[in-house]
Amino acid sequence: MDRRTFLKGAALSGFAAARPWGALALQDTARFQEMTPEQTQAIQKGLEFLAQQQRTSGAIGSKAPVAFTSLAGLSFMAGGSTPTRGPFSENVYKALDFIMRCVSRQGYINEGGAAGNRELGGSGMHGHGYALLFLAELYGMCGELRGELDNEGVKDAIVRAVKVTEYSQDPMGGWLYDPRPQGHEGSVTVTQVQALRAARNAGISIDQKVIDKGISYIRRSTTSDGNILYRVGGEGMGMRPALTAAGACVYAYYGLYDDPLAAKCMKALYGHITRPRGHDWGGHEYYALFYAAQACFFMKRRDPKYWSVGYDRIRNDLLAAQNKTSGTWKDSGSWKTLYDDTFSTSCATLALQIPYRYLPIFQD
Repeated sequence: MDRRTFLKGAALSGFAAARPWGALALQDTARFQEMTPEQTQAIQKGLEFLAQQQRTSGAIGSKAPVAFTSLAGLSFMAGGSTPTRGPFSENVYKALDFIMRCVSRQGYINEGGAAGNRELGGSGMHGHGYALLFLAELYGMCGELRGELDNEGVKDAIVRAVKVTEYSQDPMGGWLYDPRPQGHEGSVTVTQVQALRAARNAGISIDQKVIDKGISYIRRSTTSDGNILYRVGGEGMGMRPALTAAGACVYAYYGLYDDPLAAKCMKALYGHITRPRGHDWGGHEYYALFYAAQACFFMKRRDPKYWSVGYDRIRNDLLAAQNKTSGTWKDSGSWKTLYDDTFSTSCATLALQIPYRYLPIFQD
């Protein structure tokens, strides 16, 4: 199923239809290149670093291996590798093996036992969402899985994981850190909505009411100036620039390019992207740039400058920030004590590989 077919099936009642591609003004391709030689070199070094971090278990990263392995696996796939082909095929296969061993009988994807609790060092529902995204993208991208890790086994894991996500949605429409329908906040909500979109795109049945409520949650989190609050009803907690990037992606994932709130959110995000270098993303710069790059990619349907100017700025910032020796990106904010270089490098390499359009979720 291609993206357009999915968007037709996932269209939400009352929301404006996506603008047809032909309505876009032509971009000045002489000034903007989607891929550059420096970008390609940075991606290669980043992927090589991620491959070096993989343990014999298949896990990548030490602090939240379900989340980090899923994001790193997605990054290998974004460059064209699958479990059976490509320069990082072995890494994708081992990542898949690890994630499949982390799928509980009920479908919750976590490190197991107490480690599955985010507060005790596990990935929690953040990791569950990233793992579901990884499995759904892999299932939608590959048709040749055989043996112990075959297509039907992966599909069954996705179906069970979707049920966990559906069950865990709070009545307000959001999700929180553990798999129970009690509590909500923006960053976990984005991971679940994105994962559900990928699963549905791969042909998995999703409860439409869950999707509607998830998008409604992001809509109610959007302030009058287009920024995104940490949680619905949390006005006193202030807006979060990184969540503005993530929220813009939710609007884009579901084709709400011309929705008034989506337009406000994207305008606010573009303002964050084009501020002077060194702009504070609230300590979550690579998380923010990962989502901001995707939003710019899809929202070019609304305005080509989001891609030709916004993405170009993101790319340049990423290229300037990479450690040219190790190939890594390092968070400098509050998350540096929680997440290691595996997380930031996965986010950066994913953002830089969007123009390849290999991942189903990176197709326009």
